[in-house]
Amino acid sequence: MKNKYTIVSMIAMLIAIIFGGIAFQQYNAENMDEVYLNIGYCTLFLSASMFSWHIKDEKQNES
Repeated sequence: MKNKYTIVSMIAMLIAIIFGGIAFQQYNAENMDEVYLNIGYCTLFLSASMFSWHIKDEKQNES
């Protein structure tokens, strides 16, 4: 379980990319309400990914 923060970060990044792709598809379909919703989810998971990566670095600095 040494790399649990890295795994969580990569999973969150993958989910953010998926929501970004859905937002792009909805943008092409001109469904702007869904675009904004999916961009919101994308940024949520992107920030969770970056925070997880930050926690991983902080745990390494403590050791």
